[in-house]
Amino acid sequence: MSKELLNKHTAGVLGAVINQPHWKKDELSNNLKKVLVDMRENAGSPEIYLDTLLRNVTFLFENTNRALSLLKFCVEEEKFMTQESFQQAMLEVPKLVKETNFFAENMPRFKELVYKGSTIEEQVTHGEFVYCNSKLVNDMVIDFIGTFLHPNNREFMINFMEYASVVTVETVMEFCKTYSSHMLKELNSME
Repeated sequence: MSKELLNKHTAGVLGAVINQPHWKKDELSNNLKKVLVDMRENAGSPEIYLDTLLRNVTFLFENTNRALSLLKFCVEEEKFMTQESFQQAMLEVPKLVKETNFFAENMPRFKELVYKGSTIEEQVTHGEFVYCNSKLVNDMVIDFIGTFLHPNNREFMINFMEYASVVTVETVMEFCKTYSSHMLKELNSME
């Protein structure tokens, strides 16, 4: 199968994913704003808030990477795991983070990404954008894989297993990043 067909299939699945009620612009915007307000209020200072954003971005990257590694495994092995197995594997991420030096070891890698700007206000604004983008990409990847693993979709999803696992995972991630970017632009234009 061609790369164009893989792109078409990926776009089709993600199109179905983002047509779900929880992806509607108003609800999505309200949910993101609520999370940011809660984080800001719990932080107490802009510096702590920025650190909280960094911690969350670091966690989301790990969560997304775990999900993508499970998708990659399915494609490599050419078999579907159950949705329950996927959910159980994803529950391991918070345990790993909690039981190890995960944040101390990984937050420095993302600090440059999150802490952009010459003032704390600019850094917070940028950090919020990075967080929202990371959250949307993560949620889209999780929803894509949930759709991929759903037993009713397997006849169609088997098409994704005709490609090298790296190609499939890169394509899914590329589309999720693109869709997230478009969504954030739309949400920002609504304000």
